[in-house]
Amino acid sequence: MKALRWYGRKDLRYEDVPEPSPGAGEVKVKINLAGICGTDLKEYTAGPCIIDINNTPVTIGHEFAGKVVELGDGVTGFKVGDRVSGVGYWVCGECYYCQRRMFNVCSNLLFTGLHKDGCMAEYLIAPHYALYKLPDSVSDEAGAVVEPLAVAVHAISIGKVGLGDKVAIVGDGIIGMCTLLAARAAGVAEAHVVAKHRGRGERARANGATSVIYLDEGDPVQAVKDLTDGLGVDVAFECVGHPETPQLALDLVRNGGIAVIEGVFDQPGQVDFLGLMYNQKTMAGSPIYVDEAATAIALLADKTIEVDKLITSKVPLKDAVEMGFEQLLNDKENNIKVLLEVP
Repeated sequence: MKALRWYGRKDLRYEDVPEPSPGAGEVKVKINLAGICGTDLKEYTAGPCIIDINNTPVTIGHEFAGKVVELGDGVTGFKVGDRVSGVGYWVCGECYYCQRRMFNVCSNLLFTGLHKDGCMAEYLIAPHYALYKLPDSVSDEAGAVVEPLAVAVHAISIGKVGLGDKVAIVGDGIIGMCTLLAARAAGVAEAHVVAKHRGRGERARANGATSVIYLDEGDPVQAVKDLTDGLGVDVAFECVGHPETPQLALDLVRNGGIAVIEGVFDQPGQVDFLGLMYNQKTMAGSPIYVDEAATAIALLADKTIEVDKLITSKVPLKDAVEMGFEQLLNDKENNIKVLLEVP
């Protein structure tokens, strides 16, 4: 079968690999659409960040929609022909965290497309617990965005976002946009987006942003305070992964507020812990998800959340590097989510 394989920084190869078979508890999925994630981009430009260099080459990708074609021993709840999406984790089920259903911080966590062969291929092997059926009301295109939307739904939970809250979102990529949609679904009164790219900022407005504040137009912290009676927001979400953005998220929240970190970092950041302490602010990490994919699918199914405006192009898997990865890197004004069509 054909697959897009990570060999090293800026070295992705579309090549033939053996077709896999599912083991016990695993499911084989024929991939129809695969999404390019911000983590995939970081591995392409600066990796290995999370990829285990001792386990390369590896097929990249963890966002997808497809159909079940084969079940491994012991799998129940699925049948051949089911339309599915899924999440990326492989967990042990036995450690301290798994026993408490904290699967996202499993002591032995592995991840599809980073430690295990991923979905940018004709077929994917996934553990049964990482797959979710797609109802007829959810398209393959929307299904391919379930994984990043689950990340956002989990972050909303970590931030304890409630009805009528005011939030800020730092970042105009797919995680920032999904967080905006999830915050709106949670009933926030205001959602302010701090953006770098005007094309993406306009998409944020179209998806419900109360305001869009551009980084090149002055101090975003003062701008948000001006919009919130001088206080700042209740919760801010860092969705970029740059060294300076955690502090920006902290500065955007009011005293006693929460800054939730969603970004994936390839270098350390700096935080003013004195200001955090004096102003009784909280900084919380939000790694991936537990079971929020089910919530994401339900929100898509009843049209509470619509992700069509986030999908900016669909390109063939064989052209993923030039028309996908490079476009996302070099034309951020016009690209947010690129989906790969798998033969």
